Amino acid sequence: MPDAPTGDRPDWGTAFRSIADDWLFADVDGPLPAEAVLPLENPDLYDSGVWDKHLKIEERYRTVSIGVYAGRRIAVLNAKLGAPAAAMAIQAAAGRGVRSLVGVGYCGAVADDLRCGDLLVPTGAVSADGTSAALCPGRYPAVADHQLVRALHDTAPGTLRDGLVHTLDAVYTQDSALVEECRRTGVSGIDMETAAVLTAARLSGMRAATLLVASDHPGLGLPTDGALIGAGFDRAMGLALEALTAGNVRQDLSSNSRPPRGVRATTGS
Repeated sequence: MPDAPTGDRPDWGTAFRSIADDWLFADVDGPLPAEAVLPLENPDLYDSGVWDKHLKIEERYRTVSIGVYAGRRIAVLNAKLGAPAAAMAIQAAAGRGVRSLVGVGYCGAVADDLRCGDLLVPTGAVSADGTSAALCPGRYPAVADHQLVRALHDTAPGTLRDGLVHTLDAVYTQDSALVEECRRTGVSGIDMETAAVLTAARLSGMRAATLLVASDHPGLGLPTDGALIGAGFDRAMGLALEALTAGNVRQDLSSNSRPPRGVRATTGS
């Protein structure tokens, strides 16, 4: 039989947080900026180079780039596919001082007023993924930070949609029955990360929202249009950066920030 744990052995949760930090940020010396963008889903469609059009990249590391937008340093994390990867990136980033984050990704449209290339700002998510349940069992709400949601709308008044998304992490569970259930319950889209992003961020003391590009429309049986998706994602990148550097978000963040739970309290730039 293995030896019983002893009091001088480190807590495994604490040890593993250090391991995860090394996986992602071993080549980064010190804290990350206080604001960050997390690209979500379909990593084959883009790389960190696409952000060069929107901000001046000054530092490139293995899993994160750091640039300047509107005089503020912004971290751009590598694209993450699925809830587990997104949640781990957020928890590790919180330990490196990230305090406010916008995830930019894709969703399948369900609402009738969404079309390919349109932008959706989820106010909350149905947590049908295993990651959110593992982070916080029970009926914990996956809710976006209201200041970031407002800031996103302020960047493009009247052109972004609000709504709920259904987050799952088993790709082939998407079928007609799920689409119809989402339509019946007023869910606007289906994605693979938002619930975990919002849950992990809130538990880590971080503000978070996501901005999703409708990639197709399973609700109406409409196909993908690559040109519309590309234009939508390009627009979403710019809006995310504008929202993160908005004066009201930065002021509210500095006056109400609190250290994340279970991670070291460092400060961003």
